[in-house]
Amino acid sequence: MENKTGKPLFTASEGMKEEYCAKIVRIGEMKPIEGSDFLVQTMVDGFSIVVQKGAFTVGEPVIYCMNETELNKDFLAANNQFELGLAELNANAETVLKLKEEGKIDEAKKLVGFFNKHGRVKLIKLRGCPSYGCIYKQESLARWKKKLANENLEDYFTVDENGIEHPFSFDTVDGVLFAKAYVPRIHVTRSMSKLEKRRDKGIKRFKRLIEGEFALHYDTSQLQSNIWRFAPSTKVTISVKMHGTSVIVANVHTRIQHTLTSADLWHNRNIKKQADNLKKGKVNPYWGKTRQEKRIAALNEKTVSDFRVDYGPVFSSRTVVKNQFDSKYGGLTPGFYGFDLWTEYGRLIFKYLDKGMTLYGEICGYVTDADNMIQPQYDYGCERGKNFVMPYRITLKREDGKKEEWNVKQVYDWTVNLIKEHPELAEQVHPIPILYHGTLGNLYPEIDDDENWGNNFLATLASDSKRFGMEKNEPMCNNKVPREGLCIRIDDDPIAECFKLKTFAFLKKEQGEIDAGNVDIEMQDAYANGVDVN
Repeated sequence: MENKTGKPLFTASEGMKEEYCAKIVRIGEMKPIEGSDFLVQTMVDGFSIVVQKGAFTVGEPVIYCMNETELNKDFLAANNQFELGLAELNANAETVLKLKEEGKIDEAKKLVGFFNKHGRVKLIKLRGCPSYGCIYKQESLARWKKKLANENLEDYFTVDENGIEHPFSFDTVDGVLFAKAYVPRIHVTRSMSKLEKRRDKGIKRFKRLIEGEFALHYDTSQLQSNIWRFAPSTKVTISVKMHGTSVIVANVHTRIQHTLTSADLWHNRNIKKQADNLKKGKVNPYWGKTRQEKRIAALNEKTVSDFRVDYGPVFSSRTVVKNQFDSKYGGLTPGFYGFDLWTEYGRLIFKYLDKGMTLYGEICGYVTDADNMIQPQYDYGCERGKNFVMPYRITLKREDGKKEEWNVKQVYDWTVNLIKEHPELAEQVHPIPILYHGTLGNLYPEIDDDENWGNNFLATLASDSKRFGMEKNEPMCNNKVPREGLCIRIDDDPIAECFKLKTFAFLKKEQGEIDAGNVDIEMQDAYANGVDVN
Protein backbone atom coordinates (compact mmCIF):
# COMPACT_ATOMS: atom_id res chain seq x y z
CA MET A 1 0.00 0.00 0.00
CA GLU A 2 1.20 3.53 -0.74
CA ASN A 3 0.50 6.93 0.76
CA LYS A 4 -0.91 9.93 -1.11
CA THR A 5 2.49 10.69 -2.66
CA GLY A 6 2.65 7.22 -4.20
CA LYS A 7 5.53 6.12 -1.95
CA PRO A 8 5.66 2.96 0.24
CA LEU A 9 4.39 3.44 3.79
CA PHE A 10 7.50 1.92 5.37
CA THR A 11 10.73 3.64 4.30
CA ALA A 12 14.33 4.15 5.39
CA SER A 13 15.52 7.72 5.75
CA GLU A 14 18.90 8.78 4.39
CA GLY A 15 20.42 8.96 7.87
CA MET A 16 19.00 5.69 9.20
CA LYS A 17 21.41 3.46 11.12
CA GLU A 18 20.92 -0.27 10.63
CA GLU A 19 21.77 -0.93 14.27
CA TYR A 20 19.12 1.49 15.54
CA CYS A 21 15.93 1.15 13.56
CA ALA A 22 12.76 -0.92 13.24
CA LYS A 23 12.35 -4.02 11.08
CA ILE A 24 9.63 -6.14 9.58
CA VAL A 25 10.64 -9.65 10.68
CA ARG A 26 9.21 -13.12 11.20
CA ILE A 27 8.68 -14.76 14.56
CA GLY A 28 11.14 -17.64 14.97
CA GLU A 29 10.74 -20.89 16.87
CA MET A 30 9.39 -20.65 20.40
CA LYS A 31 11.41 -22.05 23.31
CA PRO A 32 10.18 -22.47 26.88
CA ILE A 33 11.84 -20.40 29.60
CA GLU A 34 12.82 -22.30 32.70
CA GLY A 35 10.79 -21.28 35.72
CA SER A 36 8.00 -19.61 33.75
CA ASP A 37 4.64 -20.95 32.63
CA PHE A 38 3.55 -17.87 30.72
CA LEU A 39 6.74 -16.58 29.02
CA VAL A 40 8.61 -18.02 26.02
CA GLN A 41 11.74 -17.07 24.10
CA THR A 42 11.70 -16.46 20.36
CA MET A 43 14.38 -15.37 17.91
CA VAL A 44 13.81 -12.50 15.48
CA ASP A 45 16.56 -11.37 13.10
CA GLY A 46 19.05 -13.28 15.27
CA PHE A 47 18.04 -11.56 18.53
CA SER A 48 16.46 -13.12 21.60
CA ILE A 49 13.04 -11.71 22.52
CA VAL A 50 10.88 -12.73 25.48
CA VAL A 51 7.11 -12.72 24.79
CA GLN A 52 3.94 -13.92 26.44
CA LYS A 53 3.05 -17.51 25.57
CA GLY A 54 0.36 -17.63 22.90
CA ALA A 55 0.70 -13.95 21.94
CA PHE A 56 2.54 -14.72 18.68
CA THR A 57 2.79 -17.62 16.24
CA VAL A 58 5.88 -18.98 14.48
CA GLY A 59 6.31 -17.36 11.06
CA GLU A 60 4.07 -14.39 11.84
CA PRO A 61 5.33 -11.06 10.41
CA VAL A 62 5.77 -8.40 13.11
CA ILE A 63 7.46 -5.07 13.75
CA TYR A 64 10.74 -5.43 15.68
CA CYS A 65 12.07 -2.32 17.45
CA MET A 66 15.76 -2.69 18.24
CA ASN A 67 17.46 -2.16 21.56
CA GLU A 68 18.42 1.47 22.38
CA THR A 69 16.03 2.97 19.84
CA GLU A 70 13.70 5.87 20.59
CA LEU A 71 10.15 5.29 19.35
CA ASN A 72 7.55 7.75 18.10
CA LYS A 73 5.67 9.23 21.06
CA ASP A 74 2.29 9.28 19.28
CA PHE A 75 2.64 5.57 18.47
CA LEU A 76 3.41 4.77 22.11
CA ALA A 77 0.51 6.90 23.34
CA ALA A 78 -1.95 5.25 20.95
CA ASN A 79 -0.90 1.85 22.33
CA ASN A 80 -0.86 2.90 26.01
CA GLN A 81 2.84 2.13 26.25
CA PHE A 82 3.93 4.88 28.64
CA GLU A 83 4.57 3.84 32.26
CA LEU A 84 2.13 4.45 35.09
CA GLY A 85 3.84 7.70 36.12
CA LEU A 86 3.13 9.06 32.63
CA ALA A 87 -0.35 7.57 32.27
CA GLU A 88 -1.79 10.94 31.28
CA LEU A 89 0.05 10.60 27.94
CA ASN A 90 -1.71 7.36 26.97
CA ALA A 91 -4.95 7.00 25.01
CA ASN A 92 -6.61 5.28 27.99
CA ALA A 93 -5.50 8.02 30.41
CA GLU A 94 -9.01 8.66 31.78
CA THR A 95 -9.54 5.01 32.78
CA VAL A 96 -6.09 4.55 34.30
CA LEU A 97 -6.12 7.79 36.26
CA LYS A 98 -9.53 6.89 37.70
CA LEU A 99 -8.16 3.52 38.88
CA LYS A 100 -5.23 5.31 40.50
CA GLU A 101 -7.58 7.66 42.34
CA GLU A 102 -9.51 4.63 43.62
CA GLY A 103 -6.26 3.05 44.83
CA LYS A 104 -6.46 0.16 42.35
CA ILE A 105 -2.79 0.39 41.40
CA ASP A 106 -2.35 -3.24 40.33
CA GLU A 107 -5.28 -2.96 37.91
CA ALA A 108 -3.92 0.33 36.59
CA LYS A 109 -0.47 -1.18 35.94
CA LYS A 110 -2.01 -3.86 33.72
CA LEU A 111 -3.34 -1.15 31.39
CA VAL A 112 -0.06 0.71 30.77
CA GLY A 113 3.40 -0.03 29.40
CA PHE A 114 6.97 0.52 30.58
CA PHE A 115 8.27 3.42 28.45
CA ASN A 116 9.61 6.61 29.98
CA LYS A 117 9.18 10.09 28.50
CA HIS A 118 11.98 9.51 25.96
CA GLY A 119 10.30 6.43 24.43
CA ARG A 120 13.53 4.47 24.79
CA VAL A 121 13.67 0.70 24.15
CA LYS A 122 15.80 -0.87 26.89
CA LEU A 123 17.52 -4.20 27.33
CA ILE A 124 15.89 -6.43 29.94
CA LYS A 125 16.19 -9.94 31.33
CA LEU A 126 13.08 -11.92 32.24
CA ARG A 127 13.43 -15.17 34.18
CA GLY A 128 17.12 -15.08 33.31
CA CYS A 129 16.46 -14.85 29.56
CA PRO A 130 17.73 -11.75 27.69
CA SER A 131 15.32 -9.71 25.60
CA TYR A 132 16.92 -7.38 23.04
CA GLY A 133 14.20 -4.94 22.01
CA CYS A 134 10.44 -5.35 21.60
CA ILE A 135 7.98 -6.51 18.97
CA TYR A 136 4.52 -5.30 17.90
CA LYS A 137 1.72 -6.76 15.85
CA GLN A 138 0.31 -4.92 12.85
CA GLU A 139 -2.77 -3.86 14.80
CA SER A 140 -0.55 -1.82 17.11
CA LEU A 141 0.52 0.26 14.11
CA ALA A 142 -3.10 0.59 12.99
CA ARG A 143 -4.05 2.13 16.35
CA TRP A 144 -1.56 4.88 15.49
CA LYS A 145 -2.30 5.16 11.75
CA LYS A 146 -5.52 3.48 10.60
CA LYS A 147 -4.34 3.07 7.00
CA LEU A 148 -1.71 0.56 8.21
CA ALA A 149 -4.45 -1.96 9.00
CA ASN A 150 -4.60 -2.90 5.31
CA GLU A 151 -0.86 -2.95 4.71
CA ASN A 152 0.54 -6.37 3.75
CA LEU A 153 3.76 -6.85 5.71
CA GLU A 154 4.61 -9.89 3.56
CA ASP A 155 5.31 -7.55 0.64
CA TYR A 156 8.34 -6.10 2.42
CA PHE A 157 10.36 -9.31 2.75
CA THR A 158 12.96 -10.00 0.07
CA VAL A 159 14.53 -13.27 -1.03
CA ASP A 160 18.07 -13.36 -2.43
CA GLU A 161 19.51 -15.60 -5.15
CA ASN A 162 20.29 -18.27 -2.53
CA GLY A 163 16.68 -18.44 -1.38
CA ILE A 164 17.39 -16.66 1.91
CA GLU A 165 14.63 -14.38 3.14
CA HIS A 166 15.65 -11.01 4.57
CA PRO A 167 13.73 -8.64 6.86
CA PHE A 168 13.01 -5.06 5.89
CA SER A 169 14.63 -2.21 7.84
CA PHE A 170 12.88 1.16 8.20
CA ASP A 171 12.69 4.19 10.47
CA THR A 172 9.86 6.16 8.84
CA VAL A 173 6.16 5.32 8.53
CA ASP A 174 3.96 7.30 6.13
CA GLY A 175 6.51 10.12 6.11
CA VAL A 176 6.72 10.31 9.93
CA LEU A 177 9.85 9.29 11.88
CA PHE A 178 9.00 6.12 13.81
CA ALA A 179 12.34 5.01 15.32
CA LYS A 180 15.79 6.52 15.76
CA ALA A 181 18.92 5.91 17.81
CA TYR A 182 18.46 6.95 21.41
CA VAL A 183 21.02 9.59 22.34
CA PRO A 184 21.13 10.84 25.94
CA ARG A 185 20.55 14.54 26.42
CA ILE A 186 23.98 15.78 27.38
CA HIS A 187 25.89 19.03 27.63
CA VAL A 188 29.51 19.18 26.53
CA THR A 189 31.91 19.69 29.40
CA ARG A 190 33.30 23.01 28.20
CA SER A 191 31.99 25.62 25.79
CA MET A 192 34.22 27.82 23.67
CA SER A 193 34.98 31.23 25.11
CA LYS A 194 33.96 34.39 23.24
CA LEU A 195 37.62 35.03 22.45
CA GLU A 196 38.01 31.53 20.98
CA LYS A 197 34.86 31.96 18.89
CA ARG A 198 36.09 35.28 17.48
CA ARG A 199 39.49 33.81 16.76
CA ASP A 200 38.04 30.72 15.09
CA LYS A 201 35.73 32.88 12.96
CA GLY A 202 38.69 34.97 11.83
CA ILE A 203 40.78 32.04 10.68
CA LYS A 204 40.87 31.58 6.93
CA ARG A 205 40.83 27.81 6.88
CA PHE A 206 42.82 25.97 4.26
CA LYS A 207 41.34 22.56 3.48
CA ARG A 208 44.06 19.92 3.48
CA LEU A 209 41.96 16.86 2.71
CA ILE A 210 41.59 15.54 -0.83
CA GLU A 211 38.40 13.65 -1.66
CA GLY A 212 38.97 9.89 -1.92
CA GLU A 213 42.30 9.88 -0.07
CA PHE A 214 41.13 9.55 3.53
CA ALA A 215 38.22 7.49 4.87
CA LEU A 216 36.64 7.19 8.31
CA HIS A 217 36.11 3.67 9.62
CA TYR A 218 33.03 1.80 8.39
CA ASP A 219 30.23 1.06 10.87
CA THR A 220 30.64 -2.38 12.45
CA SER A 221 27.54 -4.52 11.86
CA GLN A 222 25.86 -6.71 14.46
CA LEU A 223 26.55 -10.41 14.03
CA GLN A 224 22.95 -11.32 14.92
CA SER A 225 21.46 -9.49 11.94
CA ASN A 226 24.06 -10.94 9.58
CA ILE A 227 24.24 -14.57 10.70
CA TRP A 228 22.84 -15.58 7.30
CA ARG A 229 26.27 -14.68 5.87
CA PHE A 230 27.90 -17.47 7.88
CA ALA A 231 27.99 -21.25 7.56
CA PRO A 232 30.03 -24.07 9.14
CA SER A 233 32.48 -23.79 6.21
CA THR A 234 33.05 -20.04 6.73
CA LYS A 235 36.64 -19.28 7.74
CA VAL A 236 36.91 -16.41 10.20
CA THR A 237 39.21 -14.54 12.54
CA ILE A 238 37.79 -13.79 15.98
CA SER A 239 39.38 -11.11 18.15
CA VAL A 240 38.58 -9.29 21.38
CA LYS A 241 36.44 -6.16 21.10
CA MET A 242 38.21 -3.49 23.16
CA HIS A 243 36.37 -0.69 24.96
CA GLY A 244 38.29 2.53 24.36
CA THR A 245 38.16 5.28 21.76
CA SER A 246 38.81 4.93 18.04
CA VAL A 247 41.76 6.66 16.39
CA ILE A 248 42.71 6.92 12.73
CA VAL A 249 46.21 7.85 11.53
CA ALA A 250 46.90 8.22 7.82
CA ASN A 251 49.82 9.04 5.52
CA VAL A 252 47.90 10.04 2.41
CA HIS A 253 47.90 12.68 -0.30
CA THR A 254 47.00 16.10 1.14
CA ARG A 255 47.18 19.71 0.07
CA ILE A 256 50.27 21.40 1.48
CA GLN A 257 49.99 25.18 1.56
CA HIS A 258 52.85 27.46 0.54
CA THR A 259 53.25 31.23 0.32
CA LEU A 260 52.88 32.84 -3.11
CA THR A 261 55.46 35.35 -4.34
CA SER A 262 54.53 38.94 -5.18
CA ALA A 263 54.77 38.07 -8.87
CA ASP A 264 52.42 35.09 -8.38
CA LEU A 265 49.90 37.25 -6.55
CA TRP A 266 50.03 39.90 -9.31
CA HIS A 267 49.56 37.17 -11.94
CA ASN A 268 46.52 35.72 -10.12
CA ARG A 269 44.91 39.14 -9.74
CA ASN A 270 45.37 39.78 -13.46
CA ILE A 271 43.82 36.38 -14.34
CA LYS A 272 40.87 37.05 -12.04
CA LYS A 273 40.33 40.47 -13.62
CA GLN A 274 40.25 38.99 -17.12
CA ALA A 275 37.85 36.24 -16.03
CA ASP A 276 35.55 38.73 -14.27
CA ASN A 277 35.47 40.93 -17.39
CA LEU A 278 34.43 37.94 -19.49
CA LYS A 279 31.68 37.06 -16.98
CA LYS A 280 30.33 40.63 -16.92
CA GLY A 281 30.58 41.19 -20.70
CA LYS A 282 27.95 40.33 -23.23
CA VAL A 283 28.09 36.94 -24.89
CA ASN A 284 29.97 37.20 -28.20
CA PRO A 285 27.54 36.07 -30.92
CA TYR A 286 30.39 34.39 -32.82
CA TRP A 287 31.59 32.46 -29.73
CA GLY A 288 28.38 31.52 -28.00
CA LYS A 289 27.99 31.02 -24.23
CA THR A 290 29.67 27.59 -24.15
CA ARG A 291 32.86 28.89 -25.76
CA GLN A 292 32.91 31.87 -23.44
CA GLU A 293 32.66 29.58 -20.39
CA LYS A 294 35.53 27.48 -21.74
CA ARG A 295 37.68 30.60 -22.10
CA ILE A 296 36.93 31.55 -18.47
CA ALA A 297 37.82 28.02 -17.31
CA ALA A 298 41.07 28.12 -19.33
CA LEU A 299 41.99 31.41 -17.69
CA ASN A 300 41.32 30.03 -14.20
CA GLU A 301 43.59 27.05 -14.92
CA LYS A 302 46.46 29.49 -15.39
CA THR A 303 46.12 30.63 -11.77
CA VAL A 304 49.20 29.84 -9.67
CA SER A 305 48.09 27.47 -6.90
CA ASP A 306 48.82 28.23 -3.26
CA PHE A 307 49.33 24.55 -2.48
CA ARG A 308 51.07 21.44 -3.72
CA VAL A 309 49.89 17.84 -3.39
CA ASP A 310 52.07 15.50 -1.38
CA TYR A 311 51.83 12.85 1.31
CA GLY A 312 50.99 14.23 4.73
CA PRO A 313 49.45 13.29 8.11
CA VAL A 314 45.76 13.03 8.86
CA PHE A 315 44.64 12.37 12.45
CA SER A 316 41.04 11.56 13.36
CA SER A 317 38.70 10.22 16.02
CA ARG A 318 35.86 7.95 14.93
CA THR A 319 33.87 10.89 13.53
CA VAL A 320 36.04 14.03 13.61
CA VAL A 321 39.22 14.78 11.63
CA LYS A 322 41.54 16.67 13.96
CA ASN A 323 43.82 18.36 11.42
CA GLN A 324 41.63 18.88 8.37
CA PHE A 325 42.65 22.57 8.20
CA ASP A 326 45.94 24.46 8.27
CA SER A 327 46.08 27.92 9.86
CA LYS A 328 48.45 30.39 11.41
CA TYR A 329 47.19 29.11 14.76
CA GLY A 330 48.79 25.71 14.29
CA GLY A 331 46.46 23.74 12.04
CA LEU A 332 45.39 21.19 14.66
CA THR A 333 41.95 21.12 16.27
CA PRO A 334 42.61 21.75 19.98
CA GLY A 335 41.45 19.14 22.45
CA PHE A 336 37.98 20.26 23.54
CA TYR A 337 38.52 18.83 27.02
CA GLY A 338 42.11 19.87 27.59
CA PHE A 339 43.39 16.67 25.97
CA ASP A 340 43.59 15.28 22.46
CA LEU A 341 44.43 11.58 22.51
CA TRP A 342 43.85 11.29 18.78
CA THR A 343 46.49 13.85 17.85
CA GLU A 344 48.86 12.41 20.49
CA TYR A 345 48.77 9.01 18.81
CA GLY A 346 48.68 10.53 15.36
CA ARG A 347 52.03 12.17 16.01
CA LEU A 348 53.39 8.99 17.56
CA ILE A 349 52.34 6.57 14.81
CA PHE A 350 52.52 8.67 11.63
CA LYS A 351 56.31 8.43 11.17
CA TYR A 352 56.07 4.63 10.98
CA LEU A 353 53.43 4.53 8.22
CA ASP A 354 54.30 3.89 4.59
CA LYS A 355 52.99 6.28 1.95
CA GLY A 356 49.32 5.61 1.26
CA MET A 357 48.79 3.76 4.56
CA THR A 358 45.87 4.36 6.93
CA LEU A 359 45.84 2.77 10.39
CA TYR A 360 42.68 2.29 12.47
CA GLY A 361 43.09 1.54 16.14
CA GLU A 362 41.57 1.62 19.62
CA ILE A 363 43.14 3.73 22.37
CA CYS A 364 42.63 2.11 25.78
CA GLY A 365 43.48 2.88 29.38
CA TYR A 366 43.72 6.30 31.03
CA VAL A 367 43.67 9.78 29.61
CA THR A 368 47.34 10.78 29.32
CA ASP A 369 48.74 12.09 32.62
CA ALA A 370 45.29 12.09 34.21
CA ASP A 371 43.41 10.04 36.81
CA ASN A 372 40.33 9.42 34.67
CA MET A 373 40.04 6.49 32.30
CA ILE A 374 39.08 6.76 28.62
CA GLN A 375 36.10 4.51 29.39
CA PRO A 376 35.03 4.42 33.06
CA GLN A 377 36.60 1.46 34.91
CA TYR A 378 38.21 -0.02 31.77
CA ASP A 379 41.88 0.37 32.70
CA TYR A 380 43.21 -2.54 30.56
CA GLY A 381 46.07 -3.02 32.99
CA CYS A 382 47.46 0.49 32.49
CA GLU A 383 48.99 2.56 35.26
CA ARG A 384 47.31 5.87 36.06
CA GLY A 385 47.89 8.40 33.31
CA LYS A 386 49.04 5.72 30.82
CA ASN A 387 47.39 4.28 27.72
CA PHE A 388 48.08 2.29 24.57
CA VAL A 389 46.77 1.90 21.03
CA MET A 390 45.71 -1.43 19.52
CA PRO A 391 45.77 -1.34 15.68
CA TYR A 392 42.90 -3.44 14.30
CA ARG A 393 42.71 -2.38 10.65
CA ILE A 394 45.18 -1.15 8.00
CA THR A 395 44.52 -0.07 4.41
CA LEU A 396 47.07 0.84 1.76
CA LYS A 397 46.39 2.99 -1.30
CA ARG A 398 49.07 2.56 -3.96
CA GLU A 399 50.29 5.14 -6.46
CA ASP A 400 48.14 3.53 -9.15
CA GLY A 401 45.06 4.26 -7.03
CA LYS A 402 44.35 0.65 -6.04
CA LYS A 403 43.35 0.19 -2.40
CA GLU A 404 44.44 -2.83 -0.43
CA GLU A 405 42.66 -4.04 2.72
CA TRP A 406 44.94 -6.01 5.02
CA ASN A 407 43.64 -9.07 6.85
CA VAL A 408 43.79 -9.30 10.63
CA LYS A 409 46.91 -11.47 10.64
CA GLN A 410 48.76 -8.90 8.52
CA VAL A 411 47.74 -6.15 10.94
CA TYR A 412 48.91 -8.29 13.86
CA ASP A 413 52.25 -9.06 12.19
CA TRP A 414 52.84 -5.41 11.28
CA THR A 415 52.23 -4.38 14.89
CA VAL A 416 54.50 -7.09 16.30
CA ASN A 417 57.29 -6.17 13.86
CA LEU A 418 56.91 -2.47 14.73
CA ILE A 419 57.36 -3.24 18.43
CA LYS A 420 60.30 -5.54 17.67
CA GLU A 421 62.08 -2.88 15.60
CA HIS A 422 61.16 -0.10 18.06
CA PRO A 423 61.01 -1.62 21.56
CA GLU A 424 60.50 1.85 23.00
CA LEU A 425 56.92 1.62 21.64
CA ALA A 426 56.07 -1.58 23.56
CA GLU A 427 54.21 0.29 26.30
CA GLN A 428 52.11 2.38 23.91
CA VAL A 429 51.44 -0.06 21.05
CA HIS A 430 49.80 -3.47 21.61
CA PRO A 431 48.92 -6.09 18.96
CA ILE A 432 45.30 -7.11 18.42
CA PRO A 433 44.31 -10.09 20.66
CA ILE A 434 43.34 -12.86 18.21
CA LEU A 435 41.37 -15.66 19.90
CA TYR A 436 40.52 -17.95 16.98
CA HIS A 437 41.28 -18.45 13.31
CA GLY A 438 39.59 -21.22 11.34
CA THR A 439 36.20 -22.46 10.17
CA LEU A 440 33.10 -22.16 12.31
CA GLY A 441 32.44 -25.86 11.81
CA ASN A 442 35.76 -26.72 13.42
CA LEU A 443 35.05 -24.25 16.22
CA TYR A 444 31.77 -25.96 17.18
CA PRO A 445 31.58 -29.38 15.46
CA GLU A 446 28.82 -30.42 17.86
CA ILE A 447 26.29 -28.05 16.26
CA ASP A 448 24.19 -29.80 13.60
CA ASP A 449 24.33 -28.25 10.12
CA ASP A 450 20.59 -27.75 9.68
CA GLU A 451 18.11 -24.85 9.35
CA ASN A 452 18.68 -23.89 13.00
CA TRP A 453 22.50 -23.83 12.74
CA GLY A 454 22.71 -20.02 12.73
CA ASN A 455 20.65 -19.46 15.88
CA ASN A 456 22.34 -22.37 17.66
CA PHE A 457 25.78 -21.04 16.71
CA LEU A 458 24.86 -17.58 18.03
CA ALA A 459 23.62 -19.00 21.32
CA THR A 460 26.75 -21.15 21.75
CA LEU A 461 29.17 -18.34 20.89
CA ALA A 462 27.37 -15.80 23.10
CA SER A 463 27.73 -18.07 26.13
CA ASP A 464 31.25 -19.41 25.40
CA SER A 465 33.12 -18.20 28.47
CA LYS A 466 35.88 -20.80 28.21
CA ARG A 467 37.22 -19.90 24.75
CA PHE A 468 36.14 -16.27 24.47
CA GLY A 469 35.42 -14.99 27.98
CA MET A 470 31.82 -14.17 27.10
CA GLU A 471 29.77 -12.88 30.05
CA LYS A 472 32.93 -12.92 32.17
CA ASN A 473 35.01 -10.05 33.48
CA GLU A 474 37.65 -8.64 31.13
CA PRO A 475 40.92 -10.39 32.16
CA MET A 476 43.02 -7.56 30.67
CA CYS A 477 41.54 -5.10 33.18
CA ASN A 478 42.51 -4.77 36.82
CA ASN A 479 39.00 -3.53 37.61
CA LYS A 480 36.13 -6.00 37.58
CA VAL A 481 34.27 -5.05 34.41
CA PRO A 482 32.56 -7.25 31.80
CA ARG A 483 34.26 -8.05 28.51
CA GLU A 484 32.74 -5.92 25.77
CA GLY A 485 32.52 -8.75 23.28
CA LEU A 486 34.04 -10.10 20.07
CA CYS A 487 34.87 -8.94 16.55
CA ILE A 488 34.50 -11.45 13.71
CA ARG A 489 35.91 -11.01 10.22
CA ILE A 490 35.47 -13.35 7.27
CA ASP A 491 38.72 -14.43 5.61
CA ASP A 492 39.19 -13.05 2.08
CA ASP A 493 35.96 -11.04 2.39
CA PRO A 494 35.57 -8.96 -0.81
CA ILE A 495 33.84 -6.30 1.31
CA ALA A 496 35.66 -4.39 4.05
CA GLU A 497 33.46 -5.28 7.02
CA CYS A 498 33.51 -6.55 10.58
CA PHE A 499 30.78 -8.09 12.71
CA LYS A 500 30.43 -7.52 16.44
CA LEU A 501 28.87 -9.59 19.20
CA LYS A 502 28.56 -7.75 22.51
CA THR A 503 27.98 -9.48 25.81
CA PHE A 504 24.72 -9.02 27.70
CA ALA A 505 26.71 -8.00 30.78
CA PHE A 506 28.43 -5.20 28.86
CA LEU A 507 25.22 -3.94 27.26
CA LYS A 508 23.54 -3.89 30.67
CA LYS A 509 26.46 -1.93 32.15
CA GLU A 510 26.44 0.47 29.18
CA GLN A 511 22.69 0.98 29.63
CA GLY A 512 23.27 1.85 33.27
CA GLU A 513 25.91 4.42 32.29
CA ILE A 514 23.48 6.04 29.85
CA ASP A 515 20.74 6.03 32.50
CA ALA A 516 23.13 7.92 34.78
CA GLY A 517 23.85 10.46 32.03
CA ASN A 518 27.42 9.24 31.47
CA VAL A 519 28.47 9.16 27.82
CA ASP A 520 31.83 8.18 26.35
CA ILE A 521 34.33 10.67 24.97
CA GLU A 522 33.59 9.66 21.36
CA MET A 523 29.99 10.87 21.71
CA GLN A 524 31.18 13.99 23.53
CA ASP A 525 33.73 14.61 20.79
CA ALA A 526 31.02 14.32 18.15
CA TYR A 527 28.74 16.71 20.07
CA ALA A 528 31.55 19.22 20.59
CA ASN A 529 32.37 19.29 16.88
CA GLY A 530 28.79 19.46 15.64
CA VAL A 531 28.64 15.91 14.26
CA ASP A 532 25.21 14.26 14.05
CA VAL A 533 25.41 11.26 16.38
CA ASN A 534 21.95 10.00 15.47
